[in-house]
Amino acid sequence: MDDMLRCPECGNDLKGGYIFSPRRICWSDSPDSIFADFGSEILIEDAWLKVKKTPASRCEECNLVLFKHKENNEEY
Repeated sequence: MDDMLRCPECGNDLKGGYIFSPRRICWSDSPDSIFADFGSEILIEDAWLKVKKTPASRCEECNLVLFKHKENNEEY
């Protein structure tokens, strides 16, 4: 298993799978709470008819999840 990914925090093997949410996933540079996500960077859009799954890897030891929020050739 030469292509097994390792956790950048603890070095354990990462488990491959998918993340998903019926609601959008956004990014913020601030830890402050907000009432609405208007103007935030959207990493994963809201689901309409079907919930899209995004490939991800997670460390079951330290609970880190890694995923690409858009493909290199995707434009928003």
